[in-house]
Amino acid sequence: MARTTLPAAYQQKVLSAAPDSELHSYNQALPLMMVRYLGPGLLGLGITALIAGFMSGMAGNVSAFSTVWTYDLYKPLINKKGSDSHYVMVGRLSIVIGVAISIGAGYLVQHAHGIMDYVQALFSIFIAPLLATILLGMFWKRATRLAGFLGLLFGIVFSASLFEWVHLYPAKLAYVALSPDAKPMAENVFRALWACLFTAIVIFVVSLFTKPRPVAELDGLVYGITKLPREEPVPFYKNEWTWAILVVIIFAALNILFW
Repeated sequence: MARTTLPAAYQQKVLSAAPDSELHSYNQALPLMMVRYLGPGLLGLGITALIAGFMSGMAGNVSAFSTVWTYDLYKPLINKKGSDSHYVMVGRLSIVIGVAISIGAGYLVQHAHGIMDYVQALFSIFIAPLLATILLGMFWKRATRLAGFLGLLFGIVFSASLFEWVHLYPAKLAYVALSPDAKPMAENVFRALWACLFTAIVIFVVSLFTKPRPVAELDGLVYGITKLPREEPVPFYKNEWTWAILVVIIFAALNILFW
């Protein structure tokens, strides 16, 4: 089957567009690649997969936000004696408020170079300190609860401060990204690196001055203390490698069929 190509009129529009046109933006890389290389059947499947992935990700984020707010913050710190129906109502209200705030925050993307720069900036501020906190909590039995909290808090503040520092004084980019000509994505990577290292240092220092939990209480939480289950041999149709290889074969066959 012949390879799918873009319509001639659309190709002419792309070629005649100005260099700064949105048609030349990397934001269109994935859709254009899908239109160019996927056949009629796989193109619909690819678009469906993109929509399904977006819906799944958003549903997971909304559910996680509601759970963390209701059971990790609201219940232990604000109302410890509420009924189950009360906590369900609080969770639902948190979803409505959280989604409304997210929609409002979405307008900030208009001021970014692209949605990927916006997402990576958020990741460098929130996810990088969280990564250091999780890794130290999983692999170091000496890490304490207070150290994890302070490390995550100060790490987020530190990363956000770096972001504002460069935003207010662009020349300081050379100190954050180690180059005055760094692009936003490179700045995000280096900001995430410094935030992760700063968080790890805070957790390490605070842990040395706080009392750790007994080792017996860390079973199931810290690697090296937890006894890992030993898996016995299973039939081939229950082995994950069998299904992984089957998926790869089907994927290759569909590409050959609809190429």
